[in-house]
Amino acid sequence: MSTIHRRTKTTALVAAVALAALPTGAHAADGPDPLRLDTGHVDLFNLALNDDDSVRLNLKEDVTGHHVEHAPQDVQIVVKERARVTDVPAGSAPPGLPTSFYHLPIAQDRDLVWPGWDSMGLASRFGPDADVDLKVSAVDGPGDVYLWSNGAFGALTQTVTDSWTLPGTIHQDFLAHVHANWAFTAPGVYHLTAQATVTSQDGATSATSNTATYTFVVGDQGSGGEGGGEGGGQEPGPGATTTVVIDGVPQHYHTGEVAILRAEQSPTPASDRLRWSTRPTADAPWTVVEGASSGTYGFVITGPQEVKVAVLGDGDAVVAESAPVAILVDDHGATPVTGPELEVTLPSNEGALVVSVAPDGRKAKLSDLALSPTADRYVSDGSVTGITVADTRPDKPGWAATGRVRALVTSGGGYLDGRYLGWTPKVVSSSGATVTPGAPVAPGFTGGNLGIRGWSALASAPQGASLGTSVLGADLRIEAPLTIAPGAYTGLMLLTVI
Repeated sequence: MSTIHRRTKTTALVAAVALAALPTGAHAADGPDPLRLDTGHVDLFNLALNDDDSVRLNLKEDVTGHHVEHAPQDVQIVVKERARVTDVPAGSAPPGLPTSFYHLPIAQDRDLVWPGWDSMGLASRFGPDADVDLKVSAVDGPGDVYLWSNGAFGALTQTVTDSWTLPGTIHQDFLAHVHANWAFTAPGVYHLTAQATVTSQDGATSATSNTATYTFVVGDQGSGGEGGGEGGGQEPGPGATTTVVIDGVPQHYHTGEVAILRAEQSPTPASDRLRWSTRPTADAPWTVVEGASSGTYGFVITGPQEVKVAVLGDGDAVVAESAPVAILVDDHGATPVTGPELEVTLPSNEGALVVSVAPDGRKAKLSDLALSPTADRYVSDGSVTGITVADTRPDKPGWAATGRVRALVTSGGGYLDGRYLGWTPKVVSSSGATVTPGAPVAPGFTGGNLGIRGWSALASAPQGASLGTSVLGADLRIEAPLTIAPGAYTGLMLLTVI
């Protein structure tokens, strides 16, 4: 395996802090000096609606508070010297990028700033399937700015349309909260000029935001060099006490998203046997997670909770225990309805795949896992049902139901992306309404589509013929890569009706 080596490695302690979600972003007070952010979650390109429903492009951060909004010119994004990576092997970074650069990874590193973008605040006017073009028209700085994502099996994918670098356009087919890899080829100050255009799915509503300028300060001048702050890298003395902290916790999650947490022991691992526990609130009793006994714990986000981990020694004696971490959920004002809970099992000794739909006792079993005729994937079929839409509005305005599965995960951190799930929607029954099922969506194993990872049409009823109760379902198709790890995968189907 190729490894990217950083000049300095530090371990961050995760603090469990409960934050109250606000219906709209809080606004920071103006100050004479720019706010400098070198750690934490930042929605660099944040799209929101003004009081008159026009679109504003600003910056939103969860460092000084929760969803604090700023004018971009009032903030400097600081890329520390420790973000510099060297001797990056070919194929691990986009073509043309030097082997040494400043890297902000797609997954949160709690010692670095974590910039992304968020367009979900536009749903009330443009709908969840609106097209968004974030156009970065100019980059003024000492080097190049690269932006990319990671697809299946770690493959590099372009985030900027037909380019690995900015300037360029970031296109979204639906409203989303996104993070990506950032790379800067030289230290110094960079200014990015950006503007957004948003268009509803039917093309009837379109708007363009203000133009905004964003500032990155990269390298020694942004972080004060490598000499600051975190203990100087001294080796622990003999007999040092083992401690454990939980890493990999972002500022917030979205419902149905997958969380993968890691237990970091120091100064050296004392045991490879761990015990993960969860509780829904700070005053509730802890529940041990069955089957979660390694240094990684994966689960699907269904609501806020707290998590802790203990390192076990001889006789299951607790050698060390972490402080609890808070799992915060924020759907940016568009909380979906939770639909069927999916469980997909790949036994270690045979290829069986079972899907169950819960709660309410509804279950759907897929066929046994079998190789495709081309022997390049696992395939299985099944169905979900019991999704009920009841419309009692006398004006019969019509409705559209959509669904998605972000991903599935095992308790040990095994991951199956929602793109590998497809469906054929169906109307099980309808009383009064004229209901049309959505178009089939193929799994995204080939062809580059997203499967049902993104919002996909389940069914709809037209204006004037939507009154009544309808029961919906879908035939499911899974085409999974042969590299998935054995284990019990769980996922959550999310639903919206508008």
